[in-house]
Amino acid sequence: MRKPTFILILLCLLTSPAMAQSEDSGDYEKFNAPWRVYLGGFSPSLRSEISINGDEVTPPPIDVEDELGVKDSDTVPWGGIAWHISERNALEFEWFSLNRNGSVDIVSEPIEVADLIIESGSINSVFDLTIGRLTYGWSLARSERMDLQVKGGLHLADFSASLQLVGAVCDVSLGEMPPGCPGAQSPPAESDEVTAPLPHFGLSWAYAITPNVSTTLQVIGFAIEIDGIDGSLIELDADVAWQPWQNFGFGAGLRYFNVNVEGSGARLDAEFDFEYYGPVLYVQARF
Repeated sequence: MRKPTFILILLCLLTSPAMAQSEDSGDYEKFNAPWRVYLGGFSPSLRSEISINGDEVTPPPIDVEDELGVKDSDTVPWGGIAWHISERNALEFEWFSLNRNGSVDIVSEPIEVADLIIESGSINSVFDLTIGRLTYGWSLARSERMDLQVKGGLHLADFSASLQLVGAVCDVSLGEMPPGCPGAQSPPAESDEVTAPLPHFGLSWAYAITPNVSTTLQVIGFAIEIDGIDGSLIELDADVAWQPWQNFGFGAGLRYFNVNVEGSGARLDAEFDFEYYGPVLYVQARF
């Protein structure tokens, strides 16, 4: 699915008026169950840029998918648990992990990584991202069929990147500059890693269309600087769930993430910029 089409579908869902109420005045006990556990898969399309700073220079960002041969789509496990503690208070935890490897056998143009410039040769890379989201929700308005919440919490984002360079590698800090850099005696590597707690605030709206079908829309985001690290994020979610049985059902939705983390200090001397968007499919239990 192309990004413009995906964003259009998601925005239409997020801005659509409430669906017409069902004439069935049945029991909405499933929708109001205090616990919800869900597990499935997330299939995002990916756009990523990284920049690992050196002691001497700050290189331009590297397009991870185009320049380093890392695949631009994947399917990974995804899931979470939600607890409606009381009529007004709720907690939710959601998690997914995305680990990718890439390899470029021939570098067509020089690529800068920290103080190193690879003029020709190959790059083997590893990029890992794990995101856990812990969110508290307070119901501004709630009825048997609807729940409008204001939300706040943390995205716990763990980023790591490692690049191994083989070939004609120049070390700017030693005064070696292209063209014609000597081949490295042993393959040099550059890496960086950070775990960043990124706070977020937002709104969610859940509505039971029928006793067995419900929809949920959510918008959360924030930008902050903590201990020399700048971080920003935005997340847009849209889901439809079908629960034909008392405790078990199915769901499908769309997710959009944009996460940027940048630092220039001891904890992080790099920039990570990730954008993911795609569908989720899952099974769920309410009890």
